[in-house]
Parts: sequence; C-alpha cells; structure tokens
Amino acid sequence: MRHLSIPSLRPLCLFALLAAALPAFAQYQPEYPPQAYPPESYPPPSYPPPEYSQAEARRPQVFDLSVFGGYQLNGDVGTTYGNLNIGDSPSFGAALDYRLHRMASLELIWLYSKPDATFYSFSGLYPSSRAFGVASHYFQIGGMSSLPRGKLEPFIALSLGAALFLPDTITFTNGSTVNVSDTWRFATTLALGTKIWLSPNVGLRLETRLLVPMLFNGGGYYYGTGGAGLGASAGVPSVQLAFVGGLVFGK
Repeated sequence: MRHLSIPSLRPLCLFALLAAALPAFAQYQPEYPPQAYPPESYPPPSYPPPEYSQAEARRPQVFDLSVFGGYQLNGDVGTTYGNLNIGDSPSFGAALDYRLHRMASLELIWLYSKPDATFYSFSGLYPSSRAFGVASHYFQIGGMSSLPRGKLEPFIALSLGAALFLPDTITFTNGSTVNVSDTWRFATTLALGTKIWLSPNVGLRLETRLLVPMLFNGGGYYYGTGGAGLGASAGVPSVQLAFVGGLVFGK
C-alpha cells in the first residue's frame, strides 16, 4: 500500500478548509447596516413653505382674464323740469387683472348695460317721453387688492375712468322725436368680491360693483394775497349697483 507523505497532504487540507469557508462567508451578514444618506435626522426640505397651500403654489401669478354677467340696479336722475326714471337691466363685462404682487393687481375693466329710461315732465313747457334705451359703457383702470386663502381669493377694487352714454331716439307723448348726442362722463367704480379657484387656471368670479358717473357743472381759477387755487363743482346724476358673476382664467 502506498503511503502519502505530509507534504503531499498540505494541498488537500488547504482545499478542504477553503471549501468549508465559502458557505460560511456567504451566510455572513454585517452586524450594522450601512447608514443611509442623507441621515434620517435631516429630512429633505419641503417646498412650498408650509404657510402656503398647494393651490397657491400652483396658481400662476401673471394675469387673470374674467368674463361675467349679471343684473344692474340703476338710480333715477332728477332735473329742473322733470324726472328721468331709469329701469334696472342686465349687465355684462370683462376684466384683465395684471398681477404686480401676490396681493395686488392692476385692473382694466369694461362694463356694459342698456336700461330703458322714461322722462316724466313737471312742466307744461316740456312733454313727457315714452321709454327709450340708453346704452352705457364704462371704461376703467384701477387697482385690486386681494387676500389669497387657498381656493378663495377675496378682493376689493377701485377704478377711475370714463362712462359713455348712447341714448336711442327719444319719442315724446305728443308724437315729436329728438336725437340726443352721445355723452362722455368721468366715472369711478368700487367693487367687493371674491375669486373661487376650481383649478390652478380656472375659477369663478363673484362681485358687487358700485358705478358712479360724475357731472362737472363748472370751474374757476382764483388768486389773491393769500395764494391761488383751482375749484370745480360737480355732481352725481345717478348711481348704479351691479351684481355680476362669471368665469376667471389665470395664466
């Protein structure tokens, strides 16, 4: 029988040890898993900041375009020789709000209505009239201050500009007619309302707007030892109050 010497057994022992160590190495798991990056004690920063809602963060801040309609209450006009009764009527309009700040906008607005008016005479010198239409256009520029609260954006707006009145041909009770020229008047409006955003770019606009045309009767310039100045007398022939609602589109 052949005997194996010790030097010949060394390769066999090394092979046996290596074969036994491989399964044990494969089952070995580190005692502590590697630390994640970034550490859990430093959570990723949140955007937008918590004080702003998601709707406010998504809604654009460039401009809003609104189209609306509703109903307008019109005041009567008193004159020396009679009273001009102006009926209530539907009202329509459009507005462009250019955002200068999150809470402030520059507004351009146009408002239209065409009520029926009737003149009732107090004097025999002037006859009364039948009903005739008076179209009115308000062209205004002003400022809007808003307070965004998520989907709700309450606002108050003040504007200045002009009012254009376009009366139809007036027919009097005695059968005579007269054509009245178009009239431009200085006017101002004051509005209170809210925008309700149904999505980041589409919403509803609801508002109540006071329309005030002004009639300047005269003016004058004076000076003296105490100084100088410019004065003007003006009046408000009628006041309108419009209740309107419509759609607003943000961009």
